[in-house]
Amino acid sequence: GKVRTTPAPRGSHSIYAMQIVAPSRFLDGVVFAVFLLFVSGFGLFIFGEFHKMCVITEAKKLGMFADFMDKIFPFPNKKFAFNLTHTLLFAILISLLAMTHHPAQDAVQKETEKELKKAEKREQKEKASSKEE
Repeated sequence: GKVRTTPAPRGSHSIYAMQIVAPSRFLDGVVFAVFLLFVSGFGLFIFGEFHKMCVITEAKKLGMFADFMDKIFPFPNKKFAFNLTHTLLFAILISLLAMTHHPAQDAVQKETEKELKKAEKREQKEKASSKEE
């Protein structure tokens, strides 16, 4: 059949109105997932390097902080290790945190709405003054 590109009319119970997954967005999801896995793996790698620096390389200079870091993250032989499971879980955590609603979004929306209302009032005043002339 013919593929419908415009949204279904309101109140219609067609298959297009019930569609949850948009097949055209699959490639976007795959690219995002691969990018997210790289970011997650890189983040864990950087944290591992930071852990190694604190607990092994600079342990004498850092003193109490090195002991604190070792107590918080107790790894065998003081070596930070992560695998694919850790990378996937960290990627899920990143994506969940990225999808949370930030209060700044509300502030920006309110500011934009105020500016639109002011612009509308200005336009109405200009139209009223032009009609009087």
